[in-house]
Amino acid sequence: MELSLINNDSSHTLLVAQDGPKYKITTPQDVLGVSTTITRIEGELSTGLVGTEIGKVEHSAPRGTRLLLCTTNMELVLYPYDASSASENSWSFTGPDNRPYKWQIFIQSPVLMLNDNSHTLLARYRRAKLGIVSRSRRAFLEILPAGLSSVDLIVVTFVSFMKQRVTIEYHSPS
Repeated sequence: MELSLINNDSSHTLLVAQDGPKYKITTPQDVLGVSTTITRIEGELSTGLVGTEIGKVEHSAPRGTRLLLCTTNMELVLYPYDASSASENSWSFTGPDNRPYKWQIFIQSPVLMLNDNSHTLLARYRRAKLGIVSRSRRAFLEILPAGLSSVDLIVVTFVSFMKQRVTIEYHSPS
């Protein structure tokens, strides 16, 4: 399954599959910080769409990124970047199904895999191409067959991981 990002900003976009919109990601700016809401879109365009909030990502610079999975009421934390460790390229966590997961940067692209001996690949993000050398394409999140049972978890943790990465890149000295 491919979920194309309508905007290249993973914190404010629609994720669209071939049959229509699947997720809406919104990040309003407020006084207390930045909070991103992830909503699953269900239904048909002809009969109406219904949104269900499945996750909330709250970024707090000194404390990292806090993630709430609304359907299971589970909270995960992505701690701030530590220059002395190599962990800025990965984020390991235990999902609501008690399985170990890991988002990792692989050849400049985030991938999600099981963090066990199998290292089963569940999802990967592909950046947009401008089309100068090859055909242009929108950025998309590819959910591989092994990840189809965990699409909500993949989308919410993807948004959280990307939000943390953007913060790291924005605040790191050039």
